[in-house]
Amino acid sequence: MRVRLLVEYDGTEFRGWQIQPGERTVQGEMESALESMCNRRVSVTGSGRTDAGVHAAGQVAHIDIYPKEMERISKGFSSLLPDDMAILSVSEVPDDFHSRFSAVSRLYRYRVTRASHPLVSRYSFTSDIPLDTGRMQRAAVLSVGSADWKAMAKEGSGNSDWLVDVIGTGVSEDRLGWTLFIHANRFLRGLVRIWAGTLLRIGSGAEPPELVTELLKSGDRSRAGTSLPARGLTLLKVRYR
Repeated sequence: MRVRLLVEYDGTEFRGWQIQPGERTVQGEMESALESMCNRRVSVTGSGRTDAGVHAAGQVAHIDIYPKEMERISKGFSSLLPDDMAILSVSEVPDDFHSRFSAVSRLYRYRVTRASHPLVSRYSFTSDIPLDTGRMQRAAVLSVGSADWKAMAKEGSGNSDWLVDVIGTGVSEDRLGWTLFIHANRFLRGLVRIWAGTLLRIGSGAEPPELVTELLKSGDRSRAGTSLPARGLTLLKVRYR
């Protein structure tokens, strides 16, 4: 039977999602716990591979198990995992469900603070440059739609194309700083962190909001912002039909 898992983790101490020899990874911890419960290797397939240091509040994964193992996994999975990760829900799904290929969109958040705050610093990037919220909001609106995102993605990821359909974006300000949201049908490697860096460059006054439009048309990576640190990035939700 196929089982869907909703997973939350603090990515600070992980080398990312995917198993890597000699490294601590989210997938590795999950498969180790499953092997302890099932006395055999159970492969875990995630909706995507978050990079080292990236967090998740709503990562989705699937596993294939025997029906007799369902109760054991439902009740005991989280108890065998380290404190910086947890299984939020376990549910049976149709055999053709695939955590990655069945997904239709993903929602990410990037958090920026004005000053260092010990209780949130693991999950945010601190900018000491004053930022104009209105400029960043205008740039975010210009990011919506279907376009070639080569200018705001890392090279060497083996993409056959760079087309991304951005469904929605948002920039909100509060007393600590700013929260950037982006919701799209797919995410290229490094896209959110470079997009966030570009919005901060615009918010600082170094570039106009229309820079986003120019980048999406030209594909010129040289004018995009820097890739911001992984700690500010969180995968919030994976959507399915």
